[in-house]
Amino acid sequence: MSSAGSETLMTSTQVSDEEANLFAMQLATAAALPMVLKAAIELDLLEIMAKVGPGAYLSPSEVTSQLPTRNPDAPVMLDRIFRLLTSYSVLTCTLRDLPGGEVERLYSLAPVCKFLVKNADGASIAPLHSFQQDKVLLESWYCLKDAILEGGTPFTKAHPMTLFEYQGADPRINKMFNRAMSDHSTITMKKILET
Repeated sequence: MSSAGSETLMTSTQVSDEEANLFAMQLATAAALPMVLKAAIELDLLEIMAKVGPGAYLSPSEVTSQLPTRNPDAPVMLDRIFRLLTSYSVLTCTLRDLPGGEVERLYSLAPVCKFLVKNADGASIAPLHSFQQDKVLLESWYCLKDAILEGGTPFTKAHPMTLFEYQGADPRINKMFNRAMSDHSTITMKKILET
């Protein structure tokens, strides 16, 4: 490395190594985003924020006040969730100065949330996300290697039946699947009709 004044210059190899390292870290932690988004959907956090109105910013404490919780750590936990969602452009963040010199983070819905909160038809992509992140489906991913080496599908490796047979045996999964497909179809058909 060489330096010019107070700046440190990196060679293109060092930049490439740094970018590759950051990408490897992103891959290693990739499961965090869908699981955090799943929790946000289950807690109705995006819907709570949407009800305040477009462009409105809320603090984690303000959102927590809308939840049925007595957990004193909930605002801190929501702030962590919101920061992660902000880093993936699901939310936006701004700062508010508080008396005493402290700073509070405020969060708002980013454009992608248009599809993650219920539209005028009551549909969103959130049920599809929740279905895809359900334990029943996630167990299939743990069987991908075995399906490749031994044959079969990951789902039938994880469960003794196909997904459609499983839906027939598990009303909860059937309801999730049907809701996910219905909402997705509603959104897709509306887009088709608008073009």
